[in-house]
Amino acid sequence: MFGSSQPSSGAGGGGAFGSLGLGASAEQPAKRKSIFDISSAQTTQPQAQPQAQQSSFFGPASTTAASSTTMFAPSTSAGQSQGLFGAVPSTSAPASGTFSFLGGTGSQQQQQPQAPQQPQQSGLGSSIFSNAPPGQSSQQQSLGQSQSRDPAHFNSLLERQRKRQRFGASSQNGRVGQLPHLNMDLGDLARRAQEIGARGPKPALVNGADSRAHYLLAGSGVAPGKASKEFERLERDGQAPTYQPARPFDPDNEKYIRGLQERGREAMIQEAIDRVRRDFDAHLEESLSINFEEQKKKIMQHFGLIARDEVADEPDGAQPDQAGLGHTSTGQRPFEDSAKASTRSVFGRSGLAKSLIGSPAMGASTTSFFGDSSVNNGNSSSLGKGQNGRFLRDKERFFLQKVQQLNAARLQEKLYPILREFAMVEDQAGGDIPRQLVDAYDALIDITKEDAAVQNQSDPGAIKERQYSEAYLDEKPHSPKATKLRKQILHGSRAYLEKAFYREVESVIEKNPREAQLGGRPTLMNKIRAYIRVRASRKDLAPDGTELQQIGDHGDYCWIIIFYLLRCGFVRQAVEYVSNDPAFQSTDRKFISYLTNYASSPERRLSRKLQDMINGEYQQRLRNAPENTLDPYRMACYKMVGRCDLNRRNLDTIGQGVEDWIWLQFNLAREVDRAEEISGETFGLEQICETVQEIGQKHFQKGQAEASGGYGIYFFMQMLAGMFEAAVAYLHSHNPVSAVHVAIALSYYGLLRVSDHSVAGNELLTRTTTDQAQINFVPLVAYYTASFRTALPVAAVDYLVLICLHSDLPAGLGATQTIACHECLRQLCLETREFAQLLGDIRTDGSRIPGAIERQGRLIKLDSHGDFLNAVTMQAAAIADERCQVADAVLLYHLCEDYDNVVRILNSALADAVTLDLGEAQMQLQPLKPRSEQPSGANGNTESSDPASSLSLTQSTNSPQKLAQNMISLYNSNALYYNRISPHNRTSCALLLRLLTARAYLESNPPRFMEALDELHSTNLLPLRAEGSIPVIRASAAQLAGLPQVLVRCAGVAVVWAVGAIGGERERLMQQGGGGWEAGDCGGRDAERVKGMLSGMAKDLMVFAGLVKYKLPGRVYDMLTRAGGEVGVY
Repeated sequence: MFGSSQPSSGAGGGGAFGSLGLGASAEQPAKRKSIFDISSAQTTQPQAQPQAQQSSFFGPASTTAASSTTMFAPSTSAGQSQGLFGAVPSTSAPASGTFSFLGGTGSQQQQQPQAPQQPQQSGLGSSIFSNAPPGQSSQQQSLGQSQSRDPAHFNSLLERQRKRQRFGASSQNGRVGQLPHLNMDLGDLARRAQEIGARGPKPALVNGADSRAHYLLAGSGVAPGKASKEFERLERDGQAPTYQPARPFDPDNEKYIRGLQERGREAMIQEAIDRVRRDFDAHLEESLSINFEEQKKKIMQHFGLIARDEVADEPDGAQPDQAGLGHTSTGQRPFEDSAKASTRSVFGRSGLAKSLIGSPAMGASTTSFFGDSSVNNGNSSSLGKGQNGRFLRDKERFFLQKVQQLNAARLQEKLYPILREFAMVEDQAGGDIPRQLVDAYDALIDITKEDAAVQNQSDPGAIKERQYSEAYLDEKPHSPKATKLRKQILHGSRAYLEKAFYREVESVIEKNPREAQLGGRPTLMNKIRAYIRVRASRKDLAPDGTELQQIGDHGDYCWIIIFYLLRCGFVRQAVEYVSNDPAFQSTDRKFISYLTNYASSPERRLSRKLQDMINGEYQQRLRNAPENTLDPYRMACYKMVGRCDLNRRNLDTIGQGVEDWIWLQFNLAREVDRAEEISGETFGLEQICETVQEIGQKHFQKGQAEASGGYGIYFFMQMLAGMFEAAVAYLHSHNPVSAVHVAIALSYYGLLRVSDHSVAGNELLTRTTTDQAQINFVPLVAYYTASFRTALPVAAVDYLVLICLHSDLPAGLGATQTIACHECLRQLCLETREFAQLLGDIRTDGSRIPGAIERQGRLIKLDSHGDFLNAVTMQAAAIADERCQVADAVLLYHLCEDYDNVVRILNSALADAVTLDLGEAQMQLQPLKPRSEQPSGANGNTESSDPASSLSLTQSTNSPQKLAQNMISLYNSNALYYNRISPHNRTSCALLLRLLTARAYLESNPPRFMEALDELHSTNLLPLRAEGSIPVIRASAAQLAGLPQVLVRCAGVAVVWAVGAIGGERERLMQQGGGGWEAGDCGGRDAERVKGMLSGMAKDLMVFAGLVKYKLPGRVYDMLTRAGGEVGVY
């Protein structure tokens, strides 16, 4: 087809699907194959025929043999014509020149004299959809060509023969193989094709022509099976709706409107049901999803059936959540979206909204929220390596006491040494806790210059709350305040390391008195000499063979003494030593001037002239000194004093620990103006942070040996370098309890940069746009309280108020932190329901008892009582009302001084109690938790008050009737309360209480029907004294339209009660045998008169019910109809 032709014996016809072996038989030259027949007649010609040529559509044909081109694959061997599905051997009959739509016209064969003349076929032997007859080849030429082929050619021939047999067999099994041979022209062929097509759809052929269609589609990149399924699915999805004839027009407008109303009600009900179902499913998925396999392991662990080590050795390395039985930890973090919840007002928000403080029922903790898997493999119990549950609880209790003392000091506007107190807790807590945690607090004390002796803010040297926040949060890194703070961090860290080393010197001397030989007066110089003697006895001063310079009669190692004096921070003493020792003056007089200038500079820097001199001398000695003749301590002193060779910030030949190497970095670092600094001498706090970060990435990543066993070292290095946010995040992955309190201590002094919790989400450490690290402080503190806030809600308040430490932040972030603090406190109140302790209580005389939150109102930026009510109590009351917590909402609205809402909630509860069926169990309320006597979280004083003397009258009952009676009696006794309640709410409450009294009469044993009727009559809701007067009944029905909805709900039930009481009283009179009542009961009337009066009441009620039929529920009207029939109205 595309210009390629291969030699072939005999003429070949090329077609779109040519070479399928559809050639005409030689024995029947006048009879041609059908286009539907794929079988091939295999006949041989006795004599070889001469070869003919067939031209290609895109190129000249070969001159050696007639070629047959195909649509996709040219023929590759003589006597073969290859088609789309493989080559089929050709017949031996010669073919006349044929024409293919995509092939060429074949030339007419020249006939041999000895061969009989074959009749020619029609001029158009094939079409684009027909199969051309293959060419015929002579046996002798075919044999000669076959002998010249390689063995691979015979393998291909054998494979083609197998394919042909398969297709031939499939052709004989199908309907196509059964079609008769055709001997007709194109017109007859077209007519025959039309007739076959008009016979209708044929059943699918499995092994016939359908197989070719499948191969064709597959070769074109179409999957027939997949396409068939897609068509079936489209047919199912695209089914037309069932045709429904339009309803005939109904001229009844009322019926049409009624239909619209019914459809609208159904749509509203369905929408409400769907919304409730979605909310419930979401709540169920969040709170009650249980992994039963995980719970099974917990139960078995709880009863000791399996060891905890077996669970830890699972193949996947996962451990079940140990928050408690019945709770699960799914693969997805349960609090992933809670931090992203909006800080908007809670009015109108769904009661199933996610909590900002987490749910204790789900094992909420900081590790579960931030997804730290390195803490006990994701265990939310916050137990790290080397920690014990009992020691951890003791540690939390000690920290809790310190936080309470902190807030008490803040309320009294006094200073609190938080770093020193927290360091004491870490030091006293049991367990295998790294010593570096305490060292980090001590280093912060030197950095912040905290003084425990200073208590008042007005005292000299007082470090106030948020002292360094302005300088630390300054966006300009080279501003004077930021530069001063960085200098203070460098100086404080270096000073702590020097003090710590001096304590180590004294400890070594004390532990090794024989080697130290201190003797005499324990002066500083004598201690340094004694320490050097101990090191010399251990042979760890320098490597073997190193020459150490000695001077004087006693053979002092002068450079070692100077080195350790500088290492301990005694620079003045080092200057005195070199100045007063004549032997040293004769050794190196230049160094005395270097050290003197170094000690006199406040920034520990040499002048430019001396700096150049010491650099030159250092480089000269380093290059020219013979090996092992240069005292390493002398070169170390030169490096420390002159900051020489800053590219190599280590001492190779001097044995150093981690602290020694860290001290050298801080000793060489300087924070100066970059314009005055030479590029080679630039080394400050920023470069130290980069070095520490590189060390952490190399040695202290999660899963490494150094990270699991020595996390305290890296945390200590980060704290010294001022990487406070990174230090908190790193410590949290190993010790969450300590990390929370380190963050609190840093926040107290303003040394922690915090992020917006709604933006940070579940990430503890994030970055600002200027690449500054920041901590997600709100959930870090809020989720920490999950383990104890249910049992100690007041203690949880002490932690949550610390969120407002960052309320002074600019750009709206401070307001976000304040709003988050208020939201956490509201959710704490609603979760624990300790309203009396947290929000306050009311005594019977109306005076308030402030709660824990109100006592700390100034710490959460609520200076006035009104601000507290609007920010916390009012919105908590709204959520409690939405959750149908009647007793909680009553107390909260009462604390908010919204007495009208109190009565409204009581009316709703009373109406629910009234509408219950007679004989059904009375509605019970969830009572408030009583206010217990416990120390306050703010001042530590015990609030001595009798629970009975406060609003505990609301806590001692679960009956809505008794609760309403107590509250109404309280409000009626005080005009201040009474005047702030709307008249219709007061009237509704009184009527509902009377209805409940009538219900009590009806449910008494025996029932008191007449008293119930009197109570119902006193409500003026029913026309019980109408005596058949239609105007009176109409007036009662018209009055019902103006009543509040809570009373309209109860009107139908009151009618049923009244009819039932009438029936019961009539039945009682009939059982008495016609006897009358006693004179005191019936007022002298006989029983028949009473029966007649009762019947009149019943008829009046039926008329009244008919007038207000559409205002009553359908169920009530049906009950009323049956009751009326029993009474005898009908």
